[in-house]
Amino acid sequence: MSVKRQVVVPLAVLAVALLLWRWPFGASAPVVELDDDVQRCAERLRAIHAGLVEYERRTGHAPTQSGAAFLGELVASGVWEDTPASRARLACPGSRDATAYAARDAQRFPLAKFPSGGRELESIAACDGARGLNHAGCINLLQSDGSVLTLELAALIERGLLPPDATSIPVGPDSPVPELQKLALP
Repeated sequence: MSVKRQVVVPLAVLAVALLLWRWPFGASAPVVELDDDVQRCAERLRAIHAGLVEYERRTGHAPTQSGAAFLGELVASGVWEDTPASRARLACPGSRDATAYAARDAQRFPLAKFPSGGRELESIAACDGARGLNHAGCINLLQSDGSVLTLELAALIERGLLPPDATSIPVGPDSPVPELQKLALP
């Protein structure tokens, strides 16, 4: 009986540990699903980052323009071919009027280092939240390391960055969201 107990007790402890380890990831855990246009937007922003990395490789620096012209350098420089499809990639797919992304105001806020990571992440581009949300309750933000953050209206209200009655996320120098203040509108 002692040998059986020496085997059963550690197995039981291991089983409980495995259940606790898997518990938050089980089928009952909530899954956040983003709308298709939010996902397509994030993919476009990642493609823009890849284009900006290529631009920097070719020129030795990030674009120096501001707003839509910052991103327009991808086409103007020849990194992206000047086609309707390339120009369309510079606008959020969630926008009803093909509004270009808000992009870095490089004239007022030049990028310190591009591409960058770690604590030195800088905002590069975001959906234009000034004209209303392009997506249901959120906007995407491209950072200098190529990551895309989805900023949710409800979370920004909860953090106290936006008033409780806010219906959009302002982008640009007057934005109460620090990550969005160095961006210029199209």
